[in-house]
Amino acid sequence: MATPSAAGFLLVGIGGGSASGKSTLASELISLGQGDVVVLEIDRFYHCLGDHSDKHLANFDEPAALDFELLVSVLEQLKSDGTTLVPKYDFTTHTRAGFERFDATRVVIVEGILALHDARLLRGFDQSIFVDAPASIRFKRRERRDIAERGRDAESVKRQWDQTVHPMHSMYVESSKEIADLVIDGTGDLVVAARELLARWKVQP
Repeated sequence: MATPSAAGFLLVGIGGGSASGKSTLASELISLGQGDVVVLEIDRFYHCLGDHSDKHLANFDEPAALDFELLVSVLEQLKSDGTTLVPKYDFTTHTRAGFERFDATRVVIVEGILALHDARLLRGFDQSIFVDAPASIRFKRRERRDIAERGRDAESVKRQWDQTVHPMHSMYVESSKEIADLVIDGTGDLVVAARELLARWKVQP
């Protein structure tokens, strides 16, 4: 069982491939945690792309796309003060739209495809979790999501998957499974998985 650090809260990293079930698991943990669980999405920490005309073609699945320095600094302040400021990222303009307050609760989850990639983050986590799902399932989930929620067409989704999402998963994400404290099946019942995690953390759902 993971135990809280000296900061007074449990810091948990949840990584895994795109559309593996990470966000669903995190949402269930928030819902069942009844105020004791909060999630910090790594997607907030993308670098600003400014006025580049081709910014929509940027590779958002490689580590260089993320400001890990800022994320590490934010978590250090959260551990020190119990509160910090986190960036708001505007995905329509690919720029940072200011900052907002973020307060620690009993469990703080850092969630994203590369949550387990940076060694500094790993050292700071009280527990690391990898959510796993086959590539074929993850692609179908992503295709449905991007078409329904982001106005994409099937061809562009497939092109992005083939050019960046899948290659970057193979290069940077898949290996996280070997170093994670716990691997969760993203095709299973994530409500049950969330309940089991909360029980481990002594958070009563």
